[in-house]
Amino acid sequence: MSIAWGFYRVAAPALGALAPAASLFSPPEERRLWPERLGRVHGAGACAAWIHAASLGESSGAAPLAEALLGARPGATLRLSATTLTGRARLAEVAARLAPPAAVSLAPFDAPQVVRRFFSAVEPGRLFVLETELWPHWLLEARSRRVPVAVLSARLSGPSVAGYRRLGPAFRGLVAGLDAVSCQSDEDRARWIALGARPERADVLGNLKDDGLPAAPPDRAAVRAALGLDPEAPLLVLGSLRPGEVEPLARAWQALPTALRRRWRVIAVPRHLRAASELAAEAARAWQAVARSGGPSEGAWGWVERAGVLNAYYAAADVAFVGGSLRPYGGHNPLEPAASGAAVIMGPYYGSQLDAVRALRERDGIWIAASAQELVLALRGLLGDAALRAAHVAAGLELVARRRGVAGRVVARLAELGLWGPV
Repeated sequence: MSIAWGFYRVAAPALGALAPAASLFSPPEERRLWPERLGRVHGAGACAAWIHAASLGESSGAAPLAEALLGARPGATLRLSATTLTGRARLAEVAARLAPPAAVSLAPFDAPQVVRRFFSAVEPGRLFVLETELWPHWLLEARSRRVPVAVLSARLSGPSVAGYRRLGPAFRGLVAGLDAVSCQSDEDRARWIALGARPERADVLGNLKDDGLPAAPPDRAAVRAALGLDPEAPLLVLGSLRPGEVEPLARAWQALPTALRRRWRVIAVPRHLRAASELAAEAARAWQAVARSGGPSEGAWGWVERAGVLNAYYAAADVAFVGGSLRPYGGHNPLEPAASGAAVIMGPYYGSQLDAVRALRERDGIWIAASAQELVLALRGLLGDAALRAAHVAAGLELVARRRGVAGRVVARLAELGLWGPV
């Protein structure tokens, strides 16, 4: 038994015992939902499947999955969970659209007494985990109750594999016991197998988020008007910005010809609201004005400090820069703006988006700016050349159309493995 595994198994029950008191240190909006983190959920009762999507990003794949599951088994009861408040809020919107509506809650802490309480209340027939959430006590409890577990839209980074391996053979046995691992890419499948997944149960079926991608709007000007923007002014959206990215973007913007900058408007959307002030300070250091209230102007970037609105701005954009990619954050999903009909720019750090970036690059549907100079060239090229911009947009839309249909393939595979289907 590894030291890390032994420590985790000892520490988790103690943390579970302390968890009720920890609510005193949580934000007010989370405190009222704290019982859910302790496994005490509303609308409890047996469900055919528990679907877990950790955060807001993963929740975009939960909707097509849930719809496909209900298409194959009408009337099935579902439970949706998320780790974050924003993820839970998005899942609540998804749940309300389903027939029958699904129950929604925050996910339980990975402490044995909490997990037992949750499983007893929810009685899931199956557990479908999206992407990479591997909580040992969830898997142990599922195994003890003979609840099948599948990881769908599965992905793993190299560092994640190394981290999980430190948990030793006991954790590897839990991974080997997974009933299905539906991976996003060949690289992900290889990593899951290296972690212990059975090759005959690991497939490459794509990313469920691709089914949840938005459709390009028929009238971009109308979208801009609805957002309170000038409907006729072309729009550059700087999406999912992380610390360290605003200053180089501001420098690149200021290096563009004055006439070009006057024609365009810019909207900046921080990835995390808690970092909005830090990012605004970066803009100030680069002498870039931002409008933290009101819309963008000829001289000032619009500054959006609201959660869950990025895709609405992508739908209004002609060009989009995807953040988390000018510093080693791994990047965010470039297919979101591509699906909305925007030409896409990213920086050189896109390790968590390798499959999507590779596919876009093969079709000349993305501009990777690997240096400050290339960032200027990318902005000048896509903002200043309408024909080049249109070619990038067309390539992105064609790729997105090809990648849809993942949920149907996933549910078909679950049926083949006896994990889903009519009662």
